[in-house]
Amino acid sequence: MKLKCPHCSKIYNIPESRLPDNPDLKFKCKSCNGIISVKRDILLEFEDSCDTGDKTEKKEEFLNKARALPPIPKILFKAREIINDESRDIRDLAEVLEKDQAMTTRVLKIANSVYYSLKSPVNSVQQACVILGADTLLQMITLASTSKLLSKELNGYSVSSGEVFSHSTGVAFAARFIAFETFPELATDAFSAGILHDAGKLVLDEHLVKNKEFFVAKVSEGVPVHSVEKEIFGFDHAEIGHDFLKKWNIPNVQCEAIKWHHEPSKSKGNRLAHILHAANALVLLLEEMTVDDNIQIEPGTLDFLKLDSGKLEKIRSEANQAAEEVFHGFIN
Repeated sequence: MKLKCPHCSKIYNIPESRLPDNPDLKFKCKSCNGIISVKRDILLEFEDSCDTGDKTEKKEEFLNKARALPPIPKILFKAREIINDESRDIRDLAEVLEKDQAMTTRVLKIANSVYYSLKSPVNSVQQACVILGADTLLQMITLASTSKLLSKELNGYSVSSGEVFSHSTGVAFAARFIAFETFPELATDAFSAGILHDAGKLVLDEHLVKNKEFFVAKVSEGVPVHSVEKEIFGFDHAEIGHDFLKKWNIPNVQCEAIKWHHEPSKSKGNRLAHILHAANALVLLLEEMTVDDNIQIEPGTLDFLKLDSGKLEKIRSEANQAAEEVFHGFIN
């Protein structure tokens, strides 16, 4: 029987014959003195259903499953390519968009949402390009091209259809507003990373279903979701999301921020990781998330970003309003 300390990740091999008969097991980790607590029946079921051996091999299996995340939406790849090429004109982006009528419709819905408060409705992509500019248009394309992917029901996490997309939209705006206050040059990256920060959950969800009882029990005890994922898989949704998004050719600064958005203190000073961490925590504090209500902003992040409670409250309010206006305008 293998048991992993949730605090320091030390692995214990315990013969089943030495397990006590009482249903609630508690062990003191010899490495960090942390308390390892788990229900005996769930531990036995977990051992049977989940291989706790070579986690590196298991991760490679995930990475080799092409169906875990689809290829990057072509329109998103092309849009980023055009915007980053100084020799290209924004009208080139309009021409690409116009070839995809469904995408055009979704982008125009976002452009005409309450949040952007345009004096008159935008009726064409060409018009949107001129009025909104490249950066704002890229944000809209990111939203529109990932909306279906992020609107799936996640049974393993007990998250309903559309909840991930709604949450991600809120984090994207919160991250963008935090960047404006702290490192303005990162605003565009912050928005994109916010949209994609939980993409790894789409990868892990179907594999989490068979361990759901163990997962729910640990989360109900107060263990953060990403820590329970590490107990089950050896890695969490942030890490596997980082690896898959690199296959999408998402900029490295965004991938690294996504990898460390739950533990920015381990990111070696990645500014975007701290921004994303604060944004995610702010949005979760606004939501009634059923899978993880043990959310806090790391004190080191607040110091790093130099954000006080007044600024945080202002950002939280603005991000919530922006996300609601864009999200509801988009789905209606």
